[in-house]
Amino acid sequence: MIVDPHDLLGLVFEVFTWIGFGSAVVVLLVMLIARAADGSWVETHGVIVDLPDGADGGDVDRAPGREVRWMTEAAELYSRPVTDAEFDALRDPEEPNVFYARREPSRARFRRTADHTRALRLLFGVTFSTGVVCSIASIVLLFVADTGA
Repeated sequence: MIVDPHDLLGLVFEVFTWIGFGSAVVVLLVMLIARAADGSWVETHGVIVDLPDGADGGDVDRAPGREVRWMTEAAELYSRPVTDAEFDALRDPEEPNVFYARREPSRARFRRTADHTRALRLLFGVTFSTGVVCSIASIVLLFVADTGA
């Protein structure tokens, strides 16, 4: 039994189309659940404060004596430590934008979306584009196989 290369390639493209679109739907559902569980975040301005030596409690995971402070819509003041990586990634360390959780204002971050949500968005883009590219290639292969016969 001899298999035509066009038929074999068409079958491979079809399988990858279904895998791409199917996994994209699964990733999209997981991403929507993760975003719903993450809740809503409110943007506000923060201030990076350098604390005097000895005021950081000896925490080795963060920069010594550095924390961010922000005020909520209810005029409550909160603060949390800032790591070296977070401080280096800030565009404006003098007055950074802080996003705090509406449900729990003591939780804050410097980006609107969480890292896991961004990773899921990237994974969705990769899987969906795999499905699109393979479906287009499959359609093009149909026309190429018809004209070559």
